Amino acid sequence: MLKKIRVYDLQVGMYVVDSGLSWVEHPYLYCQEGLLESDEQVMAIRAEGFAEAFIETDKTKLSCDSSRIYDSADVQKAMDSALLESLAMTRSNKNVPLHQELEAAMAVHSRSVEVVRSIMTALANNTPLDGQAATDTAREIAGSVARNRDALICLVKLHDGDDYSFRHSVSVSAIAAGFGDYLGLGRPQVGELALAGLMHDVGKALSPQDLLDKPDALSPGENARLKHHPIESCAAVSARMDVPQQVLRAIAEHHERYDGSGYPRGIKASEQSYYGQILAIADVFDALTQDRPYKARMLPDKAMSVMFAMRGKDFEPKLMEHFVKCVGLYTVGSLVRLSTGERAVVRESNPHSPLRPKVAILFDAGMQPIHPVLMDLSGKEGPAPARPVDICEILDHRHHGFLPQHHLL
Repeated sequence: MLKKIRVYDLQVGMYVVDSGLSWVEHPYLYCQEGLLESDEQVMAIRAEGFAEAFIETDKTKLSCDSSRIYDSADVQKAMDSALLESLAMTRSNKNVPLHQELEAAMAVHSRSVEVVRSIMTALANNTPLDGQAATDTAREIAGSVARNRDALICLVKLHDGDDYSFRHSVSVSAIAAGFGDYLGLGRPQVGELALAGLMHDVGKALSPQDLLDKPDALSPGENARLKHHPIESCAAVSARMDVPQQVLRAIAEHHERYDGSGYPRGIKASEQSYYGQILAIADVFDALTQDRPYKARMLPDKAMSVMFAMRGKDFEPKLMEHFVKCVGLYTVGSLVRLSTGERAVVRESNPHSPLRPKVAILFDAGMQPIHPVLMDLSGKEGPAPARPVDICEILDHRHHGFLPQHHLL
């Protein structure tokens, strides 16, 4: 399991993991993946000024009695507890069947991308933007997640293509809105979260494109320039649109962190708005699970493990635990390997049993197609396995030339 530690706690035999986090926000995080094989290597990492690193405790070669090795089950136990904890606020949110809402969600997603594209283009060209279109689109996103939050979140996680900046804004909007709906916020508040997500990065339209697409580490000057974008986004929206103050605060605070290590103001959780905290979580989760110019995506379960290990530092602990329950480790549309060896697609989340969603088994252990078998791994609704079946891992569907969305409609 992943564990975030100080570089002064690193030692030979530990396995460092590339967390996928942006060096803009984590310039002191060492991310060169691999086994630490010598004291010289560890000393070099410290000498270069890095402060923290993620290690994979299951891959360490340290002896079990080492006083400084971390229990490989630490984070997993905490995550399982958060997932399985019974919360009165948990709502199934299945007012409309997934296959029915997917068609509406596809249309909402397509319109949302075009609205963000139009707004960022207008800002880049210093021409008037259509703020009403953004507000209307945010309401549509709120409506979709109210009917079935799995549909839109599924689409933004499966959607591939260019134009990362536009897709990222729509994804953050959908994830934040879905999370807000899960937390029990009313439709107007969910719409405000959706609007904040759509607009949170529009200030990047004022930054040079080659800076946004730069695959290498940024210089200190470039880093400082890019870190100004939350203020630019907030200023652009407030000058051109009539939006609630809480929306502007969320936009301005989406890179702030629980322990005060964020930017642009370095405020702590007690000063950060509720919307800002929600948007920060949605922003990081989507960034980790999308291909970016400087980093390939990671699968949702690993991204969630990275973020869960950051609770209490980057994210408010309880809010992060609620997010794990809301999205789950196995997002709808994920291709998974079962303990039987068969491959399946996650068709529906189980909010009360997030580790055991409903799946459609589509391939045998050799990845040969079989007649689809629907199964509720929790055994609470519909067909259940004769004996317990677990999900062993999430697979990257792209490596198999497979489109999960075709099996959800």
